[in-house]
Amino acid sequence: MINRNGLRTAFTAGLGNAFASLSGVGDSQYVSLAVLAVSTGTYGGALALGSQRLLGTALGSVLLLICYEGLRGLPMPLALALTLGALRLLGGLLKLQVGYKVGGIVIVMGWLVHEGGLAAWIPLRFFWTSFGVLITLLGLRLFWPARGLDTSMTQVAGLLGQLQSCFCDLAARVDPAAADQGEGVEAIGIGRYQALRNQLIAIRGQRPVLLQELGTLPERHPATLLMANFEATASRLITLVGGLVREPPSLQDPQLVVQLHRAEAELLQAMASQLGRWERQIRIRRGLPKPPDTGLQLPLSWQELDQELNDPTANTASLERLERIASRLMLCRQAEQAIRNGEGNWLAILDRS
Repeated sequence: MINRNGLRTAFTAGLGNAFASLSGVGDSQYVSLAVLAVSTGTYGGALALGSQRLLGTALGSVLLLICYEGLRGLPMPLALALTLGALRLLGGLLKLQVGYKVGGIVIVMGWLVHEGGLAAWIPLRFFWTSFGVLITLLGLRLFWPARGLDTSMTQVAGLLGQLQSCFCDLAARVDPAAADQGEGVEAIGIGRYQALRNQLIAIRGQRPVLLQELGTLPERHPATLLMANFEATASRLITLVGGLVREPPSLQDPQLVVQLHRAEAELLQAMASQLGRWERQIRIRRGLPKPPDTGLQLPLSWQELDQELNDPTANTASLERLERIASRLMLCRQAEQAIRNGEGNWLAILDRS
């Protein structure tokens, strides 16, 4: 029930409160508010929220000072509404996502609670907010460091592990020696396919956090390029899973078709082993992970597939079965190419970094 992020947030807020109490400066409650609002679990997320909070506080303070004096002749509700409308307009132009909410709180509290001491309250609030954001970022770097790159890589490794397991199960189902083929395969596979898609969506959702951490020109950073390469490869492999689930292997095929299924099963096993190597390289990384020393090794049965397909015995199977087999073999070839391209791009990205 208590995780590292919660402990880090509580510890950071406690340190901020202790420093504020010892300093004797007023309005120190804004330190804890800033820590709780900015602590998102990763450094990049905290950096994004912290910058939004500071910009919203500054924008709200400026509008409060200008409008409080400039709109003094209007009724207070109308003047407050006009000020909040101006904040929302400027916040949209500055592409603030949450900062304008903080600015709105500054305007309302300043107008209704601190109207007699805005010159003292606004600097104190901005100072304590800045201090809260700063110690939150320091806490994320010093106490159980939480970086967006580490989170993204961990998610990628988990997805690769799930793909490896899925490929092994698909190989077992298509293996002619396996007894549990046919009925029920699609119902089981669709659920796993959707789970893989959801994992990929979660990885893509971490990209804004990662970009916040990488400084200037984050789109050209090797970490960004490497994550895009992993996402593209995983997407193509997940497509293979969906295709194979929707085209289950047929039963009672001629012997040659059985050999084609065996080649497909051995290729799936080879790809599963290679994905396992990818996962290990990511989990043991120091900095950016390096590609495996050994590339994808194609089984002999898959390399001799063209000779098997030219055998006229294949024509003894029904057209529907042949179309299904052709579709499965095409998906496997695309997955094989996806792994090869992914490893080539992986090596090229590291060579340029």
